[in-house]
Amino acid sequence: MSRRVQSELMSTSYHTDPVTVHHAQPACPGVTMVVPCRNERDHIEDCVRSLLSQEPPESGYELLIVDGMSDDGTREILRRLEAEDPRLRVIDNPDRITPSAMNAGIRMARGRYIAILGAHATYAVDYIRTCADILDLQPEVWCSGGPIVSRARGAFGRAVAAAMSHPAGVGNAKHRFPEYGGHAEGACFPMFRRETFERVGMYDECLVRNQDDELNLRVARAGGKVFISPRARCEYYVRETVPGLFRQYYQYGYWRVAVLRKHRIPASWRQMAPVAFFGLILAGLGAGFWLSGTSGLIVAVTIPAVYVFLLLASGLCLVARAGAGAGLLFPLAAGIMHLAYATGFVAGFVTGKRDRAMSNEGGLNES
Repeated sequence: MSRRVQSELMSTSYHTDPVTVHHAQPACPGVTMVVPCRNERDHIEDCVRSLLSQEPPESGYELLIVDGMSDDGTREILRRLEAEDPRLRVIDNPDRITPSAMNAGIRMARGRYIAILGAHATYAVDYIRTCADILDLQPEVWCSGGPIVSRARGAFGRAVAAAMSHPAGVGNAKHRFPEYGGHAEGACFPMFRRETFERVGMYDECLVRNQDDELNLRVARAGGKVFISPRARCEYYVRETVPGLFRQYYQYGYWRVAVLRKHRIPASWRQMAPVAFFGLILAGLGAGFWLSGTSGLIVAVTIPAVYVFLLLASGLCLVARAGAGAGLLFPLAAGIMHLAYATGFVAGFVTGKRDRAMSNEGGLNES
């Protein structure tokens, strides 16, 4: 990477002002942006405007929104935005699941590079150009992106955002740490070389969730590299309610089993930690039940007590940075993420099904 680009990767700017100037659609765009969505009325306009405000890479870009037959007003917003800017095209996704939307966008894409983005996010004005620069300057990299910045409005949402970017919440998931730059196992909102899909195939449409992790595993097995830069910034809006967060992570755990069955190895050993940990807690409780007296009590409560203490300590350390509400609710948010994931994993293992009905939220699988 050149000194100029390295220098540029140290600063960040955001721009989400409405687009008021009409732009000509490029004949052969350098980048195609693909955004799966379904029922994203509260976020889709901010997302689209942040993408239509991007600093164009060489040869420009096009934007494909692949909508899963939204019925909450999202489609009306998209049609209005489509009429404003010819670079935007809205595509129907009658299957209403994420991997079908991704693949539909890839098939329609005309760009040399293809970015798979989320409707639940907004993007720095130079996100696309920065990702394209990485691919231009590093031929060994098959996929580029940036670390995710989690955002929320309420106190519990801010606790969730903190948990999604903290080692106590997500382990060593480098793409979740806002200042990380370097190689990673994947990018939340990746940009691929078109030929990557020719080499490893497209997204597995049997996987309602975790299809992105499964594709990353195929890329890694084929010798491809993923590089993320803190210059490529985006803001992802987390689930703001306990049921929404539980459902999201339950689905992640549930569909992780399908990836394991397909490849016989996990996409990352980090993803097995919540299951192993809660299994250890249950084993300790069982052993404590069979032991008598003080010894049994110590065995039963030691691991859960250490776990709760670590979450509480992490939350207290976050009070100054994230606020008292977010810091105090951090243990609850992180605990829900871990428990929901482990519960979903066990459910997926026991049922042994690939049930598309498990997903009722639509939108991108932001892992």
